[in-house]
Amino acid sequence: MDAREAQQALTLAARRRQQTITAGTAPWTRGQVWSLCSCALALGVLTDAGMVWLWLVLVLTGVGVAWQRGVRLKPTRASSRWQTALVATFVPAAAVDVAFQAVARGLDWPLPNTVGMVGACLVIVTLTRAVQARMAASLRP
Repeated sequence: MDAREAQQALTLAARRRQQTITAGTAPWTRGQVWSLCSCALALGVLTDAGMVWLWLVLVLTGVGVAWQRGVRLKPTRASSRWQTALVATFVPAAAVDVAFQAVARGLDWPLPNTVGMVGACLVIVTLTRAVQARMAASLRP
């Protein structure tokens, strides 16, 4: 290997390292948020249909696909404060889910669990995504 090839290899390695850091510290994309919300909506629909077992099958299938494709956790972890903040955003999501369900049941709407999950998705899109983006930004070197 001559000096030029060695320099190209080092440049390529540095570029890949930077891409890894950027990918590991990026906020959720719209596709990832849509995936999370569609999973929540599927849970609502399947709960209304009395088929929660099917949602569990779908989740296990997703985990199996991720495992098969070699998805790895990020090597750097967020601080415990950011992790707690992210997990804490699911508390309002659950509360909104229950509130929307109560309204839907009070108005005798069909599919109250699905209506509740629509409310939870609104919280995920507005609050949870924002906190996750701030947490990801805190991981940048």
